Amino acid sequence: MSYDLAVFDPRADLKNRTAFDAWYDTTEEYGEDGSYNDDKQTTPALQSWFHEMREHFIPRNGPYSPSGLEDSDIEKTAEYNFGPDLIYVSFSWAQAEAAYNLCFSMAAKHGVGFLDASGEEGAAWFPSESGALTKVHVHQSGDE
Repeated sequence: MSYDLAVFDPRADLKNRTAFDAWYDTTEEYGEDGSYNDDKQTTPALQSWFHEMREHFIPRNGPYSPSGLEDSDIEKTAEYNFGPDLIYVSFSWAQAEAAYNLCFSMAAKHGVGFLDASGEEGAAWFPSESGALTKVHVHQSGDE
């Protein structure tokens, strides 16, 4: 089991939780052709976020994944999955706090949305006019 976070294109229509959930359900379904490893298929802002993040959490998959990782490097890795308007990232639970803090701050820096996919609230954060991230909605208890 992994600790999962996501960043996304903060389109205005996604500020509605029903629309967000419908969109998210379709973005989770990756094709079988392996295209989820291609960062070039996502938005420029998400690509920029990824290239800065991979300096801190080494990709375990895709073209930027180094061969022969040392055991000591495994904890500082992440699995990145790319969609047209989403990057879904899996970390080890040992890195949960560091991953959350860095993903969140990098999302604000690059002007993308942030989703705490492993959090109980499933909170979605969107950039405000000031550049700070603002919690727009949470996954209500009892929601499926």
